[in-house]
Amino acid sequence: MSIRERKSKTGIISRLIWLINIIFAVLLLGSYLSAYVNPGIITVFAFLGLAYPALLLINLLFFLYWLIRGKRKLLLSLVVVLIGYQAFIRHVQILPGREAPETGVMKMLSYNVQNMVHSNIGIEHAEIRKGIFSFIGSQQADIACIQEFSAQGRDFEGVFEEMKDLTHYTYYYYENYNPKKTNRIDALVILSNYPAAATNTLSIPGAYHHFGIYADLINDEDTFRIYNLHLASIKLQHEDYQFVEDVSKGQTEKGAFREGSKSILRKLHSGFKNREKQTEVVVRSISECPYPIIVCGDFNDTPLSFAYHKISAGLEDSFVNAGYGMGNTFSGNLPPIRIDFILHSSVFQSYELRVPKITLSDHYPVTVFLGRE
Repeated sequence: MSIRERKSKTGIISRLIWLINIIFAVLLLGSYLSAYVNPGIITVFAFLGLAYPALLLINLLFFLYWLIRGKRKLLLSLVVVLIGYQAFIRHVQILPGREAPETGVMKMLSYNVQNMVHSNIGIEHAEIRKGIFSFIGSQQADIACIQEFSAQGRDFEGVFEEMKDLTHYTYYYYENYNPKKTNRIDALVILSNYPAAATNTLSIPGAYHHFGIYADLINDEDTFRIYNLHLASIKLQHEDYQFVEDVSKGQTEKGAFREGSKSILRKLHSGFKNREKQTEVVVRSISECPYPIIVCGDFNDTPLSFAYHKISAGLEDSFVNAGYGMGNTFSGNLPPIRIDFILHSSVFQSYELRVPKITLSDHYPVTVFLGRE
């Protein structure tokens, strides 16, 4: 091959890489729009938002490639990444959060306990339940928000007695997701060392299914509202997680890949639309609240989602202020994602956010200290 032919071939490859770079830069820009575009109207940006970590990594690799080659083309990916600085700090914190003062703070805990029957680790129901309650008690949080708390039939009273014995809370408030169920408890729970002046539920107008509860708690002469939310799940089944694992290992045939992808995309689309409706209810309730606010819960969505953006507006994200690392809270067979949050009014300051890596559920718990400014 002559020098001219070699240069021509190199030029074609370089132009192709540049074209691919442009495509991924545009996709990364599109992912930023997922926080602002209602997925009930246009869904494509919500999917791009889920892909943000991968799109970010790809653009960083393009930046390094052009940097090594000494090309000004590196500016494209660099600028696009910098435009998304706010998105980046909601996914990754490079510096550790501040240490909590010894006094004047209260500890918060939020934990989706997966009905206390984590099927992925082969431990009996009762052992998981005891492990979860023991962990919650060991954290000595002043307030704990629990999602997917479960107890069935005659077992109900015993489960609550075990919970009280192992967690040592003075007050607790719970509501069934489905209030029509009388033979079991499948509930959102708020455990607290502070009494409640009022409590209530959140549901989509016309629906009977609760997706959130709140309590107005009294600490000395101070009143604040704590929300415990569990926004609509994607409802992935075991076969969906198995499909994701097979894809990551390159063990999926073409037909199975097509069907598995369609199944997950349908469930994602349904989840986006349901959470959009729930978000409207949450935002309205927050806007009408006369007290400082703390929002805990499983959003089933990422920090670049429409739901997170709307609910967190005017609030502080304790991970951004006090977290470290990636802060991923989902322990199932999916790429690392942060879908469990503790948000709060600006009158509070957050310290020492932690995500203990205990595997008694498909979620990791989140803890943080909050103090008045």
